[in-house]
Amino acid sequence: MKKNYTLGLVKSLFVAILAACSMPAMAETFEYDFSSSIPQGWEASVAPYGFETTNSARGAQWTSSTTITLKGVKNASKVEITSSCNIDLKNSMEVSVGGTSWGNYVLNKETAVTRTFPGQTTASGDLVITLTRVEKSIYIKTIAVTADAIDGNTGSGNEPGGDNPSQNPSLDPNYQYGEPTVLMSTGEVTSNTAYSFVMNNIEVKCTAGAQTQDYFGCNAGNSITFTATKAIKAVVVNGYVKKDFEANATAGETYYIDASVDAVENDPVLAVLNINQPTVTINCVKQMRCYSVEVYFEENPEVDFDSGEGGEGGDEGSYSYDWEPNEVRTFDLTMNELEVADWSEYLGFDYTVLYLTNDENALELPIFAATVNEKGIAPGTYPISFSCETGTAEASVGGDDMYDYGCFLQTDYEEEDGNYYYNPFYLVSGNIIVEDHAQGVKITVDAQSYNGSTVKATFIGMPNSEEDPSGIDNVADKTAKTTTKQLRDGKIVIIKGDRTYNTAGQQIR
Repeated sequence: MKKNYTLGLVKSLFVAILAACSMPAMAETFEYDFSSSIPQGWEASVAPYGFETTNSARGAQWTSSTTITLKGVKNASKVEITSSCNIDLKNSMEVSVGGTSWGNYVLNKETAVTRTFPGQTTASGDLVITLTRVEKSIYIKTIAVTADAIDGNTGSGNEPGGDNPSQNPSLDPNYQYGEPTVLMSTGEVTSNTAYSFVMNNIEVKCTAGAQTQDYFGCNAGNSITFTATKAIKAVVVNGYVKKDFEANATAGETYYIDASVDAVENDPVLAVLNINQPTVTINCVKQMRCYSVEVYFEENPEVDFDSGEGGEGGDEGSYSYDWEPNEVRTFDLTMNELEVADWSEYLGFDYTVLYLTNDENALELPIFAATVNEKGIAPGTYPISFSCETGTAEASVGGDDMYDYGCFLQTDYEEEDGNYYYNPFYLVSGNIIVEDHAQGVKITVDAQSYNGSTVKATFIGMPNSEEDPSGIDNVADKTAKTTTKQLRDGKIVIIKGDRTYNTAGQQIR
């Protein structure tokens, strides 16, 4: 008897559909980018020190141990992590899923190495990456997770609801922002927990902090993120910060009040300028409370950190570019002496100052890089930047009544009543190029100052052989436990007892 074609076709389709419905979900690879921020869905027990986006571009940098957690992983089979480390066989990385360890690596000194953590079987639960830091830094650039789903999502790990504000359903892409747009407490009361809210079409998200009737805040070692539907120019915080407050941001230039003596309440306590991104994350070493936050979209505001209440604070931060001549000049200099000062030991991170001089000029060039040999620093190109990232030179924040900071040129020396004066040119952009040379080292400076002057300089030779050209031996005992260091408003200071010095060994107060 012949089979009924139609009945057979229907039966075949039914069997195929039934088989398809009973098949396990197809695993996908969810990719997360840590280059400039902590991706949506991830939580870090300790906020990154910063994000390296230039030179080696190693991503999120941790200078202390932390755990990084992604919740709700379903049937994970593999985790791939691209990481870097600044030292051999000191720091380590462990991956676990659902409480089961998938491996623990002791890290070598390396850049952008991808390690694969395969599970013996698939596992579900929280994915936890534990970074154990003993010395220097650990970096995470990307993480790829092969799994059926992440917290119910089956799309890419960076969408939806990720850092792209156009995909954030809480925000109106057609909203017209005021200048500035002001954020204040919603009146909700929470304590020591993650929270988020939307006000005036800006999403505020904090990894851990408090909300009260008067303020919203960020706990020490945590971060707060502001997201809009257009590029943010600046964020200015009127609030309160705890003693020894420090902060850095994922974009722009970060400035904050000096809270080295005591907690400070001020308007402002922090400002991030030249962000030029729709989202910015501020990582806080100590607690910050936001009484109000002004978000600017068109241009940077004038920001003045006065002394505030509760601390001697901001006076040291009251420096400016006013000492630089307004006349735009072009310098093409040949420098004939080089001195090198290694400050890494005092600061806890790589920091070298190059001093280039000739009979009429001097260049001070602090660089976030290790002193690697008798020639100074490793060959490479070091952009002049406000980011304070490894592999960059420290852009100048100007000067105060006593000293100048960051990269700057001294010229036009004059003597008056036994005192010497000069004109400073504060370098805010450009590059410092270091090359090996038959005579030792070649250093080329091609930079622009705050008022638009061009500074070009070249040095060829070997550094002077002085043990400590900074003169710090005369002002601070290297082994003294009372010697500490701070990065204040974009400048490095050394504290010995009740005295404070800059990186040239000059006493500030």
